[in-house]
Amino acid sequence: MATVSPMKRNTHVLGFRNGELRPRSAPGEPAPCSSADLITFLTRLVPYSLPLLRKLQLSSITEESIIVSVNLPLERLSFDGEHIVEHAKRGAEDPMSIQPDQVWTLALLHRQGHPSTEIWFFSSLELSHGLAPHEKESQPADVKPEMLRLPFTDATQQQATSQLAVILSNMPITSRQRGVDLFQQCKTFGSPGSLAGNVHSTVAALLAAAGLIVYGSPPYGHYVYPAKVDDKGFLPDGSSEGLPDGLIWSTIQPSDHADVMAVNKIVRSAATIAHLPSAAIRRAQPREDGSPGKTVAFGFASGDGSLRTLHVDPDFRRQGLAKTVVARLLNSGVFAPPKEGPFAAERKVYEELEEPHPFAYASIERSNVASIKTFEGIGARWKWDVYWLWLDLDKAGEMVR
Repeated sequence: MATVSPMKRNTHVLGFRNGELRPRSAPGEPAPCSSADLITFLTRLVPYSLPLLRKLQLSSITEESIIVSVNLPLERLSFDGEHIVEHAKRGAEDPMSIQPDQVWTLALLHRQGHPSTEIWFFSSLELSHGLAPHEKESQPADVKPEMLRLPFTDATQQQATSQLAVILSNMPITSRQRGVDLFQQCKTFGSPGSLAGNVHSTVAALLAAAGLIVYGSPPYGHYVYPAKVDDKGFLPDGSSEGLPDGLIWSTIQPSDHADVMAVNKIVRSAATIAHLPSAAIRRAQPREDGSPGKTVAFGFASGDGSLRTLHVDPDFRRQGLAKTVVARLLNSGVFAPPKEGPFAAERKVYEELEEPHPFAYASIERSNVASIKTFEGIGARWKWDVYWLWLDLDKAGEMVR
């Protein structure tokens, strides 16, 4: 593949100070747009923008977090954001007509997310959804990103790929291990490999065609639903209301970490578990060592607004516990975006697009029929497939030199 020409003129690399965007190269200077301008722009593009939008709104954004924008006129978002969105949506209706100079890409880079997700992409090409064969239904586990065919011209795909490479080239690398396989290096903080999460199938296909994927997950169905709060409100820990005899409400405790990691393949570190909001149903009877009774059902709210790792022990299935855990998380308010502050959308836009119930989402494998039924029961609908991908930062850097 030919090397990618630099796009410095159309690239903004921004950091954060007290929640407000600032140029990384000159933190004392104003950014081309405010955090609220960017949030309002992304809110106009829900549900496509949800992973990036909610990550900005619901997680702990730090001064080490980086926003990279390529070919998006950030300086116009405050007064022309609505027009930019309308133009992008109109173009998406006929993907073969999209010109290379109309493509833009945004991403959040957050190395502090290691060993979990460190990259959240959002490409304007994601708006052209539902036209490719793989976008008609969730795909089987053996469908890899390199097998997907996109409905765009070669020039447009090359432009989008170039933008992804530029973004990845801005990820800090602080650790290298000579003679060590890159996928093994991915386990080390700051390595030349980095994990991107909730990657839309379109972006995944572009990354695969460029040879930037080190390793990838199977496809997960991206299910979007309204984050409705029911009339019961949030039940306190220790309450047994609405549960079978012998069970109580709780949250995940340190004594549960080993059990959680033993029954799921997504949350794989105690450090990650400790920082995620959770809902759990456990036995009321303490264990022999005095620690809380064993959990029989649990779920987590991820920092990007998704419901993560919903689990019910086999002996307790078909009792409605999964749906009950989801309801408890919804009632806790962890999926509700802020209504004021730097990460709040313009009030009018929020009211138009996300009230009375803001969007939430979950990523579910096609084979997990029970979870799919649980989420469909609360109004979730499949929209597209996503992947978790470990990416080669060195190769991306070579592409932009």
